[in-house]
Amino acid sequence: MRKIGIIGLGHIGRLLAHTLVTTGKADQLVLIDQDDEVAVGLKADLENAQTALMSRTTITIQDYAALKDADLLITAFGDSQLLQEQQMAELSRNGQTIDRIAPRVRQSGFSGIVFNISDPNEAITAYLQQQLALPPKQVIGIGTTIDTMRMRQAVAKGAQVSSQNVSGFVYGQHNGEKVFAWSTVTVNGQNLEKVINGYHLDQNKLRVNADMDNWYTLKGLGYNASAVVTWTLQIISVILGSGNLTVPLAIYQPQYECYVSFPTLINRHGQGNPILLNLYPVEEAAVKTATNAIQQQVTILQQGGKEND
Repeated sequence: MRKIGIIGLGHIGRLLAHTLVTTGKADQLVLIDQDDEVAVGLKADLENAQTALMSRTTITIQDYAALKDADLLITAFGDSQLLQEQQMAELSRNGQTIDRIAPRVRQSGFSGIVFNISDPNEAITAYLQQQLALPPKQVIGIGTTIDTMRMRQAVAKGAQVSSQNVSGFVYGQHNGEKVFAWSTVTVNGQNLEKVINGYHLDQNKLRVNADMDNWYTLKGLGYNASAVVTWTLQIISVILGSGNLTVPLAIYQPQYECYVSFPTLINRHGQGNPILLNLYPVEEAAVKTATNAIQQQVTILQQGGKEND
């Protein structure tokens, strides 16, 4: 039985629950939100939708005890509107949410894999791991996965190829110290220093174009949801199934003694081995800068959300 919990039923949590039900990817869902009416309403809506489906997902709401035998817990709490005020505005609020929910998750006996979507992703994932007292390999975040896909799309548009022909990663910190690791990027196996498909690709312009996609989404909708949910479903399929997938997730990286977005294999046990690619020295330094920023945020969370005087 594939049992998944979702804590946080905002735009992403609701869309994820809807897709898990309508695609039959979960046999049981446990839905939890700070607002009882939201949870009750979503359950009713999803159960109405199931009248058109051949498969049926059992839906439980507002019951932490039901997480005990869940395979996977998705944390999707937060308020994306705060991002329009300040880049790291969700830090303190989401830290307070962890302080509230972590004891109840621990008390449930949950021992599965946690996949965090909440921001700032790397710091919140690190704090979740600490407060849940689960092994780091079982607590991972979406990290710079979407940033990486935006980068690949920008490269693909610049080279007039499909994004499937582009590889490479964004490291570091989502919505913060992003590290566009151009040393890892290839198009049809060629690095960006080559003339590709008749085009000279300007790395600065590619970065701007990738960031603009995020800006357009937030400006027009006020939140990101479709890309996040689609990639979350890809990751869920691997964790609940078989095989491996390589994505830049928020993981604990022993090299930096900190959570940071870093390419890694994932499998049914959660995090597999990190992918250790040769970065340019300037990229290595930028990843270190990102880990320092993340660690500072974790320290703020540990101090109860209060910045140092």
